Amino acid sequence: MRKQPVHQCECLECQQPGSSFVKAIHEHMNFLLSTLNERQRRLYAGLESKKIGHGGDRQLAMITGLSVNTIAKGRRELEQAAGSDRIRAPGGGRLRVEKNIRCS
Repeated sequence: MRKQPVHQCECLECQQPGSSFVKAIHEHMNFLLSTLNERQRRLYAGLESKKIGHGGDRQLAMITGLSVNTIAKGRRELEQAAGSDRIRAPGGGRLRVEKNIRCS
């Protein structure tokens, strides 16, 4: 699996010279996102956006470089997954095998 390049945060606090606690958190977040696959990135960004609350999608888009729509989709997927106790979608899994029963 090919690793994504690490995105450089574009928020105002990270643009300031010097180091800060927030800048370090954003760097760690972007490093983690670079190791995840597409679905995992979407879900993680959706989770972080949900923690921020109003305006979280736009703020996470500046931090991670992901699209606002992608982050909103991740949030929706998290909400749908929380309401379901299924592992697979209905109809998923192996097909039933018809058994041949021989009478002896």
